[in-house]
Amino acid sequence: MTVPARDRAAVALLHRPVTVHAWEDVVFAHWRHEPASLARLVPRGTRPDVVDGSAWAGLTAYVFRETRVPPFPPSGRLGSMTEVTVEVLTVDDRGRRGVAYRTVDTANVPAIVAAHTLLGVPYTFAHARARRRGDTLSYRSVRHPARSLQPARSLLRSPRLRGRPRHDATVRVVVGDVVDDQLATDLTTRQGIHARHLAQTLFWQRQHEPLTIRSARLERLGGDLPDAVGMPGLLDREPDSLLVVDGTTVRYAWGDVVR
Repeated sequence: MTVPARDRAAVALLHRPVTVHAWEDVVFAHWRHEPASLARLVPRGTRPDVVDGSAWAGLTAYVFRETRVPPFPPSGRLGSMTEVTVEVLTVDDRGRRGVAYRTVDTANVPAIVAAHTLLGVPYTFAHARARRRGDTLSYRSVRHPARSLQPARSLLRSPRLRGRPRHDATVRVVVGDVVDDQLATDLTTRQGIHARHLAQTLFWQRQHEPLTIRSARLERLGGDLPDAVGMPGLLDREPDSLLVVDGTTVRYAWGDVVR
């Protein structure tokens, strides 16, 4: 039986969750592409997901809070962080609609080390920050190469950032009214993550309740972060879809090996 798009990420996890956390103030910016133009950017065993006649690349920004690694209580070290991602929407041969991250930029070094080692998700060190003033959400991420290349050493270094910054992304939006249409749901409700890890493609299941999705008005967008991950010029034009989710609780669990 086909699961309605709105309920895809609410299905029961097949395995115990490996992480549980709250997402807040999630900004989704997506751009239409020809599927062939994104095919080289997704892991083996997956392909760009065609939604409303197009493949989609995106920039997503959000705040993590109350991170837990069951059965342990919330971790102060992993408990709160800002993340800015560049991604491609994907689907595998089993029809699971996910996302393949080209990068997840954050300042949380333990998360970077854990994600690289255990999940195969390409986390990179960056000075990422978020701000909310009324209905205006602002995100900015700036990479510092001296630390992004060796995240494990950063645990022992001074928190002061060294090296000339490069590869940044900025997005600022004003949150609008609730929307409830098929395209908005398909772009924001993904069943998991497709990730390259060593020689394999893994699927990590994502679970959350149906999302309350809002429209958004763009105030600022820019940066060259997509250039660093093989998607030059992504931010040169306004998104074809711009959406916001106020918040949700997300659980990740092991899925299986795709290929």
